[in-house]
Amino acid sequence: MGPIAKLQCLACKHTEYCMSTLGLGELLVESCPRCGGDMAVVDRGLPSSWARVGSVVENEFSVVDLIAYEDRAEFEVEAENPGRSFSRVLSKLQKNGFVGVLRKRGDCLKLQVFRSPRSARDKPHLNILLLLTTVITTFGFSYFLIFERSVPYAALFSSSLLAMLGAHEMGHKLAASRNRVEASLPYFIPAPTFLGTLGALIRLKGPIPNRNALVEIGASGPLLGFLVAVLLTSIGLMFSEPGGEPLIFTCPMLMVLQLLFYGRIPSGLEQSPLVFSGSVMMVITSLNLFPAGQLDGGHVARGLLSRESHYMITRAVGFLLLFSGFIFPGYPFWLWGLLIILIFNQPHGGVLDDISELSPFHKHLAFLTFAVFLLCFPIPWGG
Repeated sequence: MGPIAKLQCLACKHTEYCMSTLGLGELLVESCPRCGGDMAVVDRGLPSSWARVGSVVENEFSVVDLIAYEDRAEFEVEAENPGRSFSRVLSKLQKNGFVGVLRKRGDCLKLQVFRSPRSARDKPHLNILLLLTTVITTFGFSYFLIFERSVPYAALFSSSLLAMLGAHEMGHKLAASRNRVEASLPYFIPAPTFLGTLGALIRLKGPIPNRNALVEIGASGPLLGFLVAVLLTSIGLMFSEPGGEPLIFTCPMLMVLQLLFYGRIPSGLEQSPLVFSGSVMMVITSLNLFPAGQLDGGHVARGLLSRESHYMITRAVGFLLLFSGFIFPGYPFWLWGLLIILIFNQPHGGVLDDISELSPFHKHLAFLTFAVFLLCFPIPWGG
């Protein structure tokens, strides 16, 4: 890295550091980015904190240019394998309270470094309170509205649904931990709805390092939740018989399981809390896997696509689902499309290293995830 000059605006006192051979007292006329005033060289070298950052970057990259401020720095860098070099730099930066972002601007490779914000501490009592409340709401609403005041059925439905939602969120958390991204415990969401809940979520407390990690974190929850849903639905089908109440909807995976257990696809089933909760979980999985915004499917799609392409697909998915209401008015995907349009009205934030491509394994993982999306896609079914 070449010689560093500390520049200060003579008018507004804006300060920055850059690579320059200018001597002390020399001026850069009308070059202040804040007020347009003259900048003067007032010192040489970087502050100690940025000097340590510069040393870390230089160990992995060839530094072409640099500009630094009090709270951030931007390096123009070169490397034979930018992704691998960035991964090593990021690990060292995070240990020292910094975070880096690698982007391409034209033909240049830019490494931006910021001081890491402090993450809020977990409050497990809130997670426990929400879980207990969701147990009450899922049991209560299913007891009165679904299973005609049957305590065993309502209890089995509530526990199985929460187990699947919990498996989904723990899949995200385990993948986040594997990729050194701090994540909260699951937050269950009680609600006065037909099911008694709006699902569950976890909160990522740190940035996602690369596309591979983004696909892993996005895919792991739906895949684990899907596997638990298939297992519990299968157990429910083992102890149920065809006939009974007509099915409101089905999905390809439920049809496959019915063929395996019954040899046919019946128009109705005996009332089974496990089959009902498993099929509900499959619907939740399919809704979550639409390739849009910050949905799990949106994360996976962003791992495959550029920022601009992903945002275009998000808008297209939202409007297609919205317009589906005119073709299938009784099929409420139009509401999901409206929510996608309203909530995800900004491009996906992406990852720290947006340069490196997905590995072959993570491409296969992404395609497997979208196969699960198709297997869980709900189909109206007249009994």
